[in-house]
Amino acid sequence: MIKEASDWVKFCVNTINKAPDNKIALDLACGSGRHSIFLSNKGYKVISVDLNFFYLTSFYKYNIFKIRSDIENLNAWPFKDEVFDLIVVTNFLNRLIFKSIKESMKRNGYLIYETFGEGHERFGRPKNKDYLLQKDELLNLTKNMSLIYYEEIKVINFKKKFIKHRILCKNV
Repeated sequence: MIKEASDWVKFCVNTINKAPDNKIALDLACGSGRHSIFLSNKGYKVISVDLNFFYLTSFYKYNIFKIRSDIENLNAWPFKDEVFDLIVVTNFLNRLIFKSIKESMKRNGYLIYETFGEGHERFGRPKNKDYLLQKDELLNLTKNMSLIYYEEIKVINFKKKFIKHRILCKNV
């Protein structure tokens, strides 16, 4: 069963684009496709990328273009410049690809990014600090973009425990 899109992604998509017209979205490190499916249902033409073939086949019923690629390999970045109106990245961090992400976005395209921050290792994976954002790091990685929303949140309750950094910004 495919999980529902994150509240952050839903909030950002509803904020920036009520009715896209031939807009192209990239779901980077898409996993089981929850955001790909959400974006497709919102009217986007979606390209989903993940290294895991099993994940990509798990949402085969949807009219979504899927690419199996090791996006961490900078020499194998599969996209040209200025292709996407929207790029969504959740629960994935590779600091080295931010330049490629920005170059793949159209002018006035949007980036929705949500991943774990330092301190999260106390609650679950990832535990390796190389995969956890430091305070204000996401702001720094996107400093050449126009900031719309940003938050660093800590949720600790009986159901959920996490620390996340979230950003919505625009390529100018």
